[in-house]
Amino acid sequence: MSLLLQLVPGLVLLLAAGVPRWTAVAAAPAASAGVLGAAVTWTTLGGVAWGPLPVLVTLLPLGLLALLTRRVVQARLRSQPVPRAADPPGPAASRLGPAGRSVLTVASVVAAVGASWWVLLPGVPRPDALQQSHDAGFHVNALARVLATGDAGWYSVGATSSPSSATTFYPSGLHAHAALVAQLTGAHPVVVLNVVTLVLAAVVWPLGMVLAIRLLTGDLVATVAAVGLVPVTLVFPTLLLHFGVLWSNAAAVALAPGLLALMALLLDRRHRLVSRIGWLWSTGAAALGLGLVHPAGLLSVLLVVAPLVVTAGWSEGSQLLRRHPGGRRRALAVGAGAAAVLAVLLVLLARSRPVQGLLHNRTRSVTDTGQAVQEILTVGTHLTPGWLALALLALCGAVAGVRRGRGWLVVSALLVGACYVIAASVSGGWLAIVTALWDREPYRVAAPIAIPVLLLAATGAAALVRLGDRWIPVPGKRSGRWVVAVLVAALVLQGWPSATASARRLVGRNYGDQQWWRTVVSQREGRLYADVLGARPDGLGVIGDPFGGGQWAGVLGGHPGVITHFGGVWAGDRDLLRRHLREMSPAVCAAVQRLHVGYVVEDTDRVWDNDPRYPAFAGLRELSDVAGLERIGRDGTVSIYRITGCGAVR
Repeated sequence: MSLLLQLVPGLVLLLAAGVPRWTAVAAAPAASAGVLGAAVTWTTLGGVAWGPLPVLVTLLPLGLLALLTRRVVQARLRSQPVPRAADPPGPAASRLGPAGRSVLTVASVVAAVGASWWVLLPGVPRPDALQQSHDAGFHVNALARVLATGDAGWYSVGATSSPSSATTFYPSGLHAHAALVAQLTGAHPVVVLNVVTLVLAAVVWPLGMVLAIRLLTGDLVATVAAVGLVPVTLVFPTLLLHFGVLWSNAAAVALAPGLLALMALLLDRRHRLVSRIGWLWSTGAAALGLGLVHPAGLLSVLLVVAPLVVTAGWSEGSQLLRRHPGGRRRALAVGAGAAAVLAVLLVLLARSRPVQGLLHNRTRSVTDTGQAVQEILTVGTHLTPGWLALALLALCGAVAGVRRGRGWLVVSALLVGACYVIAASVSGGWLAIVTALWDREPYRVAAPIAIPVLLLAATGAAALVRLGDRWIPVPGKRSGRWVVAVLVAALVLQGWPSATASARRLVGRNYGDQQWWRTVVSQREGRLYADVLGARPDGLGVIGDPFGGGQWAGVLGGHPGVITHFGGVWAGDRDLLRRHLREMSPAVCAAVQRLHVGYVVEDTDRVWDNDPRYPAFAGLRELSDVAGLERIGRDGTVSIYRITGCGAVR
């Protein structure tokens, strides 16, 4: 169901707009995010409950608008069909017809998806496994909130960890999509998010990346090479599924290759200018949708595509000036004006409250500059056989790319790498603003380097194969390239065992029951919450110390959660309860009544007790002898209490 929701709305929109079929397939998940983003916007503003019907109501007019735009474009082209670019010359394209190229492309996509699924699936031991990382409880509670309120807006999701604020923004694209999956399947939020995350990481990402390589290089050998490279590149998606856990950011980066392919289509001069203008609005919708999944993902795409935009813009501008020499002064004036506007916007953005808040909250560097450079040169991994293969092929691809007019890929990789070094080693000042919108977390900045590096590595593999006939004079037509192809395949595959083991270990580390200091909530504790609280469907809230897994009690027991994250802004009654509930004073009881809190959970096995936020939840600890709390369930270190000392809570 998740995959259908990822593909169908976007395909309808892009095919109606006349986007070439492979680009439409690659960009369909991003375009689907655009459709969902539009639906989220009007349902939030109009107070309409979130569900499949609003998405359908949004898709129909957008599809009709795309079709109308296509008809206008075709009329402008004197009823000629919108032209499609042919494959650029490649080592296999010249011998395969359109059907053969399509079959090989489909086979490559299927193989990459299958391999990615095989690599990542063992890291998630079961669909209802509980993710033990810092942010997993927030995401599950955010999805439960969307399902309970029918509001998938960014302020609603933001209120999950800042309920006292009506204007706390959090990108809600992932949660809106997951809510549709939950509504259509009836699955629990934990199961839904585990499955949706796997679909994004093991299906959408390899689908988009392989097709982006196919479309941006036009080389079928590079497309086939991607099958061996994409599933075992650890910098993405593995690291974002391990650290955080950054599910929303990971979802956005998974959509990024398709959007990159769509943007490259707009800059492709083999298409008529009027055709590209016709595709512009659907590309904008996809970009906005990806931004609603997570702004860092959109920033990553813009960073990667910026060198291509500059190159294409320079080429287009030069041609126009050659045809219209008198317009040079006007062009310079327009360029200077655009640069001035951009500079003003950047200054305003840098001085905005969100950016300044990020700079204030993230002022500590992670490592020194030299170490940061070493880390990004190894693409976020250690010196493994897989990295050596990727590095060698990427280096070959950089040389081949520069010679074939794809030097922008090298610049893209350098830009992302520079941003990582800044995020990891610069603690403050104006330079830190460069990465502020990535929340200044190095993993977020490093993840998109997978896109240009994989494009370069696939290009390098194809270039080496192409040189095979020259290097190895084996008798027989084109035999040398087959020898080199086997050697390249062996080089790539020798890195698979260590990369596969690392991916499974990193993804699986936050699942299951780990040592006490890593387990936020165990499967056994989850069953206790479901058994005890699930048997009391009175709709009363559950509060507990998040450092003891209390944020999971409500969502696993079918009750509203009162405190749903380690961080967030807990003011007013919630702040009073987390600090003083064990006192059971009249003020505490008044807060209990206002928040409709019926239950308290306590786990004496706590995590991260050196966190500076840990003392703020002292009122939710040492509850065993507190008068006014009746223990109704216990298993191991977890106790569940019913609040009896504040009268009947309604």
